[in-house]
Amino acid sequence: MNWASDNYYFTKLKKNELFELIHFYLRTTAEYFNLNDSLNEEYTYHYKNLLGEDLSFFDSSIYYVLRDREKHNIVASIRITYWDRETILPIQKLFSVTKEDLLSQNVKHYWHIGRFIISKRIECKRISILKKMLFDAFFPPYFLEQGLIIAECDKRLANTLLKLGVQSHELGSPITYLYSETLPIYIRTEWLDFFIQKNNAAQYSINNSEDSIRFALKAKQMFFFDN
Repeated sequence: MNWASDNYYFTKLKKNELFELIHFYLRTTAEYFNLNDSLNEEYTYHYKNLLGEDLSFFDSSIYYVLRDREKHNIVASIRITYWDRETILPIQKLFSVTKEDLLSQNVKHYWHIGRFIISKRIECKRISILKKMLFDAFFPPYFLEQGLIIAECDKRLANTLLKLGVQSHELGSPITYLYSETLPIYIRTEWLDFFIQKNNAAQYSINNSEDSIRFALKAKQMFFFDN
């Protein structure tokens, strides 16, 4: 049975909605730390920086967003990107992790996951929403196999992933980024097996396979997939 709610619905972000997503992401991050999210200099800096990242990632990504049915506002988001091995990832800029460090893992497919956040204004079904969003984002890398998922991950989220059965490897020491203790991590796709299998019956839909095929075609276009 797929996730369903009377108050919210899942959809995919369009490119012209990136502005809305970045504002939501920054505003919600600030809310978690009880900070003022007004358009100050720091907010403007982060907005321009994140928007630039997402514009460069968009064509190789799928953004899963949850919207409320009343006003259609974004209330949760996550992005999965098939990395072309050339576009500079945030982990390279923030943690000085080199391209060679990442490619030395010697896998067929490289991914980047980001913009994962759930509004604290959602008071019910938070765990269900979290599992659904992670399942949708993790399924294509798991489907294509022999991959590495790279992320700049809030330390609390890394602990949550471990509780869900998803192991990760830290690539360096944490820093404070967007107000939280953030770790540079990677997840090998075989480490997703327990999570995918445990949640498959509840979360899988034909859309997951369709998204995976879309990424397989993208990999072929980049000459990183020969089947």
